[in-house]
Amino acid sequence: MANMNDILVIENLPAMPATMARLMPLLLDPASEWSAIERVVRQDEALTVAVLRLANSVRFGAPGRQFDLRSSMSRLGRETLWRQALQQQVSGVLSGAVAAMGLRRGEMWRSALGGAIAAEALAIEHRTGDASLAFTCGLLRDIGMLALDAKYGSSYFEMVTSHGFEGCAFVEAEHEALGFDHAQVGAALARRWRLPERVARAIERHHEPPPPGARHDNLFDIVHAADTIARWAGLGVGLDGMDYRLAEHVRTGLKLDRHSAEREIVLVWEKLREAEESAGVESEQGVSA
Repeated sequence: MANMNDILVIENLPAMPATMARLMPLLLDPASEWSAIERVVRQDEALTVAVLRLANSVRFGAPGRQFDLRSSMSRLGRETLWRQALQQQVSGVLSGAVAAMGLRRGEMWRSALGGAIAAEALAIEHRTGDASLAFTCGLLRDIGMLALDAKYGSSYFEMVTSHGFEGCAFVEAEHEALGFDHAQVGAALARRWRLPERVARAIERHHEPPPPGARHDNLFDIVHAADTIARWAGLGVGLDGMDYRLAEHVRTGLKLDRHSAEREIVLVWEKLREAEESAGVESEQGVSA
């Protein structure tokens, strides 16, 4: 069996982006002042450009006007600013190839963003009041793959499947090989990044959400469903394939029948293309439901 601590202390383990670490407590605290937020954003040139571009786009801008950074942040609002900052900051961490899962450069990032879009949409639809948090969890749900890729590289999949893959889910094969799975590694990495505990737990349970109970958290169901929808949309399907099961209590609880699933997949591709066009990235053809 592997030791998770050995994975979390390797030198090339992904670090939490510095600007994201400073912005998160400010944007999640309603009492924080815009001046403090602006000071952090202004220190990051790439994020400043991204915020200005979005606020002055057709979607948010006004004809014939150009908004400075402070006005741009106000126009976007805290939730949109957080999503934009999160996307911009995490894109560098997730944009590379992930040899452990057979994902080419950019595939993990697109899967992460697709899951984030689906999680946010489900949170809004089911009125959980946690749309921004759902987006964050959806975006970061597979960060454990980065740590495993840094540790094992292309040998990871062979190591896992050598313990038996036929007839069981991939996370079960991971448990057989390591004693834990990539979701648990992701939760440990999230805690190392000092993310909120609820985010770490949502990452940890995104393949195996706990059944309804006295302290049931709908966020776990939403992130689990979003991960499944992203895969149904053809995003992030690597060597582990489609062998992840949608929990029955999540399917019924969120009313994910074929019609609603197809609607969510279409939404994911629409929003993903919008994000890529805004970033100047050429989109690939989506997979139809």
